[in-house]
Amino acid sequence: MSAFLYLLLCAWTAAAVARRFAAERGLVAVTVFFGAMLLPFHALGLLELMTGWPGASVGHAALLLLLAVLALRLVPAMPAGFSWPRGQREFLPWLTLAVLTLAVFLLAGVLLAFGRPQGYEVMAYHLPLSVDLLQTHSLMGWDRNFPHTFPANASVLWAVLLDWLPERLVSSADLLLLVPLVMATYTLCRQADADRKASLYACCGLLGVPMVAFSSVELGADIGGMAFAALAMCFVLSSLRPPLAMALAGLCMGLAIGFKSLHLLSAMAVGLVACARGRTLAGALRNAAVFGTVAALAGGFWLLRNAIVLGNPLHPVGVPLIGKWMGWLPAPDFDLSLRQVTQLEWVSNTWQWLVYPWMETQHYGQNFKHSSGLGAFVATAIPGTAVALAAAAVRDGPRLHRVRLSLLFAVLFIVAAWFLLGDRQPRYVLGALPLALPLLAWVVTQATGQWRRVFDITLAVCIVAMLGVFLSRQALQFGDRIVLSRQTARPAFYEYPPLLDALPAGSTILNTADRSWHYPLFGAALSNRVVSMPEARRMMGLPPSLSAPRGLALAAAPLRAAGVTHVFVTGTSVTAGACLQLDNVAQLDRNPVNGMPLGSPRTLYAVRYLCP
Repeated sequence: MSAFLYLLLCAWTAAAVARRFAAERGLVAVTVFFGAMLLPFHALGLLELMTGWPGASVGHAALLLLLAVLALRLVPAMPAGFSWPRGQREFLPWLTLAVLTLAVFLLAGVLLAFGRPQGYEVMAYHLPLSVDLLQTHSLMGWDRNFPHTFPANASVLWAVLLDWLPERLVSSADLLLLVPLVMATYTLCRQADADRKASLYACCGLLGVPMVAFSSVELGADIGGMAFAALAMCFVLSSLRPPLAMALAGLCMGLAIGFKSLHLLSAMAVGLVACARGRTLAGALRNAAVFGTVAALAGGFWLLRNAIVLGNPLHPVGVPLIGKWMGWLPAPDFDLSLRQVTQLEWVSNTWQWLVYPWMETQHYGQNFKHSSGLGAFVATAIPGTAVALAAAAVRDGPRLHRVRLSLLFAVLFIVAAWFLLGDRQPRYVLGALPLALPLLAWVVTQATGQWRRVFDITLAVCIVAMLGVFLSRQALQFGDRIVLSRQTARPAFYEYPPLLDALPAGSTILNTADRSWHYPLFGAALSNRVVSMPEARRMMGLPPSLSAPRGLALAAAPLRAAGVTHVFVTGTSVTAGACLQLDNVAQLDRNPVNGMPLGSPRTLYAVRYLCP
């Protein structure tokens, strides 16, 4: 109930602040809503850093927000009546594609609600961090293994929802973050002087990009990060007065960094555009100061936490240039050399990024990976957009294309920084997409007559095709796991021994299996405690790794110190040391659907300490 009241209070705050704006009310409302959800937790986290008191609960966050609302005397306005855009008769036919796109994602959300949260990183650390927050009320981190030290705005959001809604409904919650993403993209299109139809196509095309569509059905951080980074650019380019526009832009960018620290690159790109909007040196410095200060306040908690607790604000990544001098070095369990070969999953050689996404080889036994790549819409749009925009800039001069060149600069900056950093996974450049598609929308707007019809039909076909790829995958997964296999119960869906859900609250399970088991092991009531697999390796003296150990010798002392009551094993050979006994209390050794033997039985051992 406290989470429900908290969400209502966030909506009240958003409406109350947005009513004070004559323009950009929708963008302000969505920004304030998510800011009101996240920033009270940041404030409670700062209090924990100063006092050591773990008070980051939903109830305390609601109380903090209520005090802010009362102090500022925020009162929302009555909602205004709905009105169609001008030229409604012309606008209505365009809605067919938008309605189709909306229907596809609504259907995807319904299908997700029959299952449970999915996704490797979701299971490995996003949701475990959410459950840890609910259990400990602390934002200091689940443990100090490097994947658990990233900024965790996404985990905070899912924790609020898990505190109120059934797990099934939370599984589709990331779809809600498509709302601010679409709002930002459409606004940028209009700011770039694209017409409504082309802007609509850009939004639908963005949602059909495989990296975007498939990310939205997992409770990750990618969608939230790119949405708020795009909103930041909207405010920088808006008609609002500079101090206010830059403050709202900084708020959005801080939230984006809190979803994914990679958006520090987006912050640099948007910040430089903000400086350019200042026109004069004084204006540029003022914009930079407002934007940077608010961004630091809105997203700086995670950096400050890592600096104080772990000695490096960008933990686990080393800080370039000054990192060695300041002692801000990479985490010992973070192997940067492995990051430099991740591109080989998508291309054979570095130069092939020049022809991506027209050639997506998908190594490691996959000719096509449904959840990666930019898809047909972007592949079709890139050549024409690049040629048309370059020709227009040469013909008209840069002044007439100031907004579009600002977007192009930000896109090129983000892409170049992504390339130079070396960890070249396609989804790490997602922040450039909402900034690039308005350029396509403007190019389409310039076309007239027969050429415009060709553009419209071609782009519509690409959008429908990519929506088909997305929906067919979701439908096949639903048919396989829910309709045919009937894996509706949580133990069946995650394929673990049902006894896990019946353990006494507070039971502590040592996970020796792959990291994707972290979230399922918390149990249906999310009342179990889990020691992560990387932490299990550290406790037993093994070198850091994100791979499950093949063999593990358990010692009584570290297990007793961690309060371990059970050990979960699959695919790992486990031996018990002196003063320790493992009792097999539950085992799943056959596929629950077809009865075939599993390659690695899932076994739950109860731990008995034999020595006082």
